[in-house]
Amino acid sequence: MSDANRAGSQHARTIISELEHFLHDLKCDDGLSDNTITSYRCDLRTAGLALCQELSAITTADIQQFLERRQEQPGTTNRRIASLGRFFRWALERGYVTHNPVEQIDGRLPTEHRPQPITNEAELRALDQAIAAAPQPYRLIFTMLREIGIRTDEVLNLNVGDVILEPGREMLLVQDSKSGSKRMIVLTPDAMPRSLRGLRLWVRDMEDAAPETPLFRSSRGTRVSYDTLHRRWVAVCKAARLIDIVDGREQPRYTLHHLRHTAAAELITFYPEQVVRRILGHRDPRSTRRYSELVRNRSHTAERPVSLQVPSRREAM
Repeated sequence: MSDANRAGSQHARTIISELEHFLHDLKCDDGLSDNTITSYRCDLRTAGLALCQELSAITTADIQQFLERRQEQPGTTNRRIASLGRFFRWALERGYVTHNPVEQIDGRLPTEHRPQPITNEAELRALDQAIAAAPQPYRLIFTMLREIGIRTDEVLNLNVGDVILEPGREMLLVQDSKSGSKRMIVLTPDAMPRSLRGLRLWVRDMEDAAPETPLFRSSRGTRVSYDTLHRRWVAVCKAARLIDIVDGREQPRYTLHHLRHTAAAELITFYPEQVVRRILGHRDPRSTRRYSELVRNRSHTAERPVSLQVPSRREAM
């Protein structure tokens, strides 16, 4: 009996079940840095939550569908392809799979990162109202994406210990989904009022939780997955009547990444470029500068982006 069949008779091997074994071998054999290992962990944990079937059952089509659903920038998609490709090469060497399903997937050509904030005032207002009506924890997650501009993976990977709310020292310790390093984001009541208020109430109800406890958990007690968050996002867009029909299928007019762009365009009106760059986690200052240029170019032709209205304490949760 092969190793794969023998292992299959004991338990089903999945990306999640084998993740730490893979990372251990990667670090021991290749001597990769902790930041690189963390980056692999983030990519593969995200993929594993969506591709939860047995390794031998994951197909090229499954992986392509996973990548397409996320609608990420080409650089991020290419990094996920590379992480999955290396993982499946490792699995193939150990007989867990009979082929590498990532081999048939081509990387995506990079495109210029042009800011795409939501500029239609009526649509933005409808979206904010739909977010405010969403159930928790999704209301707070969407609010943070909309107001702070951190990446979706960064929000979902937050733990209780990453939120510091001491008076005068309110901040998030965010694990950068691109570099794997941690960066500090100061939370301010002028630019991030709903996020700050919502986090105070949310963490207060989790005061007995261990620091490593996921900040946002599903009804099953597990960390909220991207797929679950995306389904909730579709519901929010439906409530805001921001659904288009594309090739006979319903599709949200805006993606979660549009929230990041919208937040960035608003933050640049509050803070200097270097501050916004730290908040967003941009490695290239030109990425932040594009938002400054965007705001300057439209200052004479469009109104300032609509800011989130600060609700009462009862409405915040």
